[in-house]
Amino acid sequence: MKIIQLPKEISIRFHVNGEPKSSRSDEDFSTEIEAIEQNAYEILSAAVLLEDRMIEAVSLILFGALEENSNRKQFFVDEIIGTSDFSYSFKRRVFTRLLEASTLLSRGEVKKLKSGLNKIMEWRNAFAHGQIIHEHSGGFLLGYYCGGPKEIILDNKYFETVELTIRDCLYTCNGVIQSHTKN
Repeated sequence: MKIIQLPKEISIRFHVNGEPKSSRSDEDFSTEIEAIEQNAYEILSAAVLLEDRMIEAVSLILFGALEENSNRKQFFVDEIIGTSDFSYSFKRRVFTRLLEASTLLSRGEVKKLKSGLNKIMEWRNAFAHGQIIHEHSGGFLLGYYCGGPKEIILDNKYFETVELTIRDCLYTCNGVIQSHTKN
């Protein structure tokens, strides 16, 4: 299958006074850009997967896994919560409120999940709408807007945090789904 190569824009920041926020890596520029692009793709894909997992969990919590509820459940998924009219934020809020109202997870687990899902939403939006910045004599940043201009230093530590957070949220969502599939 053809792999498309589209033009990209990367801003370069020069510092007249002061030091760059990011640190230069030992890797070459093109290798780092490839890694950032691949990681951005992974973050966007994981956010979509998490959205699907939240939809599935909400429908199972509300309608159960019984065959007698399948038509109502499918209607709910196809025509209500699964539509593009409901944002990731809305689906996250419905999912976490249902968990708060139930005894499926402890308060601490729900709080951790909410925090993780909020971070993932911000990261997804940052990569979808932000801009990669290369600092002269430094590394890479992601500039984006979320209640004001923000920047993330794109380094191994950041991507390790992202990976761990996404995995934790996926495991929690999958656990909720599995607990309702067995019933």
